[in-house]
Amino acid sequence: MDNKHILIIDDRLNNLKHLEIFFQDLGFKQTLTAGGADDGWVIMKQKKVDCVISAYEMKEMSGLALLKIIRKEDVISDIPFFLTDEAFTKIKVIKAGQTGVTGLFVVPLNDKLVKEKVLCALKNETEPVLEDAKQAFAQAVEFIEKKEYSKALTVFSNLVDQKDNPEYYFNIGYIKTSQGKHGEAIEAFSMATRLDKLFAKAYEEMGRVYKLMGDLKKAEEYMQLAAEIYMDTNKIGSAEEVLNEILESGTDSLNVFNTLGVIFRKKGDIKLALGHYQKALRVHPDEPYIYYNIGRLYLDMKQMGEAKSYFEQALEKDSGFEEAKQVIKAIDLGIV
Repeated sequence: MDNKHILIIDDRLNNLKHLEIFFQDLGFKQTLTAGGADDGWVIMKQKKVDCVISAYEMKEMSGLALLKIIRKEDVISDIPFFLTDEAFTKIKVIKAGQTGVTGLFVVPLNDKLVKEKVLCALKNETEPVLEDAKQAFAQAVEFIEKKEYSKALTVFSNLVDQKDNPEYYFNIGYIKTSQGKHGEAIEAFSMATRLDKLFAKAYEEMGRVYKLMGDLKKAEEYMQLAAEIYMDTNKIGSAEEVLNEILESGTDSLNVFNTLGVIFRKKGDIKLALGHYQKALRVHPDEPYIYYNIGRLYLDMKQMGEAKSYFEQALEKDSGFEEAKQVIKAIDLGIV
């Protein structure tokens, strides 16, 4: 424990000092402290950190927001990250679980429980399900290197089709949360997020295998699945890289252009988002959702006339498009 660096983050100085003493008394002598999540992020970029203990609620930036940032960073995405709070609501548990928190500690802290959980996280012991999944992934990669593509696809398919998939563990997490079993819920959510990451890579590699085999349709299908997981887990950069790789194959897919439009809209790059939506529109001029998405872009830019025009075109393509109807009504009433 002497060589493990624990970063403690809390914007309440009294709590911060108390937590520092608490962890040093537990045997963690290499403690670092930060009076806010932004300061904690600066420390993590400058120094080696083995585990983070952060307050959930802080004024400037929450511990949950910092966790989201860290889980997007490939180099430190797996670092153990615990959140503390005086009372965890079901919503807080679900949000933390979906983001990939390692564990939750209720203040005042329980010495035995905290030490046990932190030590377990620092040992980086892998659950059998996750270890089996990692081994299957490694085996499939070996088959790719040997150019045994059919065998690689079989292993990848068995991996992503197994019962112990991310959705299975997410569902367990929701059930345990509703039962008030927050510790068990977090364990399930943690497993789900780690499997999600592995499954995204599996779909990505499956897409590349199909590309090598000359099946561009299948290649796009699986790389699109990878991109969707990356987007669901806020790994926007990874999703963008995968989608651009699909485009390099010469595809004119609606899904790729449309998803890239969504990505750039999330990033606030309206010009690039609009460009991708318009490319999708040229290829698929009768798809109502493209018109709707372009309308949303103009809505973001407060150009209500242009926005309404595209929503109306979406309705022309699909008269039952309820979302378009609702936005047009909101524009007419002046509430957007």
